[in-house]
Amino acid sequence: MARQVSSALVTGGARGIGAAIAEGVIAGGGRVVVADVDDEAGLALVGRLGAAARFIHCDVTSESQVAAAVDLAAEAAPVDAVFANAGAVGTIGRIEEHALEDYRRTMDLLLTSVFLTVKHAVRVMRPHGAGAIVCTGSVASLRGGLGPHVYTAAKHAVKGLVESVAVDIVRDGLTINAIAPGGAVTSLAAGLMGDRDDLETPYRRLAEASASGVPTTAADVADAALFLAGASRINGACLVVDGGDSVLGNAGRASYYV
Repeated sequence: MARQVSSALVTGGARGIGAAIAEGVIAGGGRVVVADVDDEAGLALVGRLGAAARFIHCDVTSESQVAAAVDLAAEAAPVDAVFANAGAVGTIGRIEEHALEDYRRTMDLLLTSVFLTVKHAVRVMRPHGAGAIVCTGSVASLRGGLGPHVYTAAKHAVKGLVESVAVDIVRDGLTINAIAPGGAVTSLAAGLMGDRDDLETPYRRLAEASASGVPTTAADVADAALFLAGASRINGACLVVDGGDSVLGNAGRASYYV
């Protein structure tokens, strides 16, 4: 039987995929803590979602802030789902153009943040013997050519971390899985294309890039994340959410955005 998500934390939850996950938790009757550095968008979201939603400012590269967000989610009752979703594309360009500081900043945002979120999720879940962790990877977790270099390296590492932690927690009643979206219609994609509030442009461009002619939306990815959070016998998996592009002829194309 699928587990019900009753108390959740979503990092990077103010916009896009994270916001869609938070909306899904509330729609299912659960409570959610939205963690993000975008205070304005985060507070606006929880205002729409109602009393069962709370917001906390959280820089996911800071261990103390991640720990505080996890503790807030577990404050009223054991947290049963943590979605390590925060991220961005990070540094882009040809490999010889990358500055070391930009590489480190991108790895911190895309990988260190996941490590910290998983670490503290397990900290509060293991004593209760139940809980699900879902990490946002990417189709770039599985192959090259679909994202910038450092992004691709970090997303590959997220998949490896998920598989490794699954072995660690398998006897504790916990699960950890990853979702691997292709290009999705989100404010992040919109920002890369010029205006993060203009979702029409990424919708059109990603529809054109998709083998099916239909773009993946934030809600599509959230559905997959919530499915994994409720699936008690799926552990250490990476679920691709790209409308079949990976198998319908687009596997060798260049990056979605860059």
